[in-house]
Amino acid sequence: MTVPTATIRFSRLMKWIVVIGVFVLAYALFEMIHEVALALFGSVVVSYIFFPVITWMAQRLGGSRIGAISLFYLIVTLFVAGSVMWLLPILTVQYQLMRQELPQVLNRVQQLTFTFGDMNIEIGAELRQVVTDIVASVPARVPRLFVGFIEGFLHALAFVITTFYLLLHGRSLVTRTYHLVPIAHRSEVKHVMLQIHSILSGYIRGTLLLIPIMGVLTTVALWILGVRYALLIGLISGMVEILPIVGPWSAAAFAIVMALFQTPLPFGGEAWMVASVIGAIYFGLRMFEDYVIIPAVVGPAVHLHPVLVIAAILSGAAVGGVLGLFLAIPVTAVLQYVLRWLYAKLMDDTHLPVMH
Repeated sequence: MTVPTATIRFSRLMKWIVVIGVFVLAYALFEMIHEVALALFGSVVVSYIFFPVITWMAQRLGGSRIGAISLFYLIVTLFVAGSVMWLLPILTVQYQLMRQELPQVLNRVQQLTFTFGDMNIEIGAELRQVVTDIVASVPARVPRLFVGFIEGFLHALAFVITTFYLLLHGRSLVTRTYHLVPIAHRSEVKHVMLQIHSILSGYIRGTLLLIPIMGVLTTVALWILGVRYALLIGLISGMVEILPIVGPWSAAAFAIVMALFQTPLPFGGEAWMVASVIGAIYFGLRMFEDYVIIPAVVGPAVHLHPVLVIAAILSGAAVGGVLGLFLAIPVTAVLQYVLRWLYAKLMDDTHLPVMH
């Protein structure tokens, strides 16, 4: 087949029109398939995290990436199944204890009142009405819940399949994209991408270590104090570590509330003493996390002002839900570096920005 010589040439204005048009169409497509796009984006994140693991396994399996990925899926499945089998009996016992105490907790909640001047507000009655309304609306939500379950299953299936192919062909996709860059600019683009990789890998490494470390430390501390459901609270405290600043303090509030509704109160103290001790423990763990674990693990890769962190978390939740909460911090850190690079371009600075 003879390939003719290209005769169509775009002017500079036409090139800008094409680029803007592509971005507009991509945004419109994203809005139409928002949920599917988030699931696919999640598979990209997971593939990025575990790509080095698959490469290491493939080297020890004679270079077979398919074998490495299959073995990795099997290990993950066995790990999840084993964790569930180990944790389920413990969580079941704690759940049964919680159910036994639930009537007493509800009675205490129904007796709660809030006094504002000469006006008394029965908080328990308001909460009871909210629960009643939710229960009454459940039958009308059943069809939507069923449809949502089917959609969730299809999204999970697409997530697993897409992750498999990204782990298999991810390097070739990156290489093809890199070759689209003009040769004269490849070294600079490579530097920028390596800086972004440093940001993302630092954040991921830190988060994956913070979850088990803080979960175990919290569980042990609460167990020593005699707080019931220590394992359940510890698991929640570890998982919310993916939300910097907001997550740890939310976990502290949850632990304090759970402890205050126990009968009798932990270590035989009064309510203010229980709240103070648990709050002090979470504060100490937070300081240990900020000044010991994070500097040693994450380093300077992700360095954002707390106000910017809170704004990023709220924006991420509004845009992408749970996935947006998880990605808010690394995406903001990457955008911060990209803006530094763009600023250098605008100032005609020949020195490329480097993460410090």
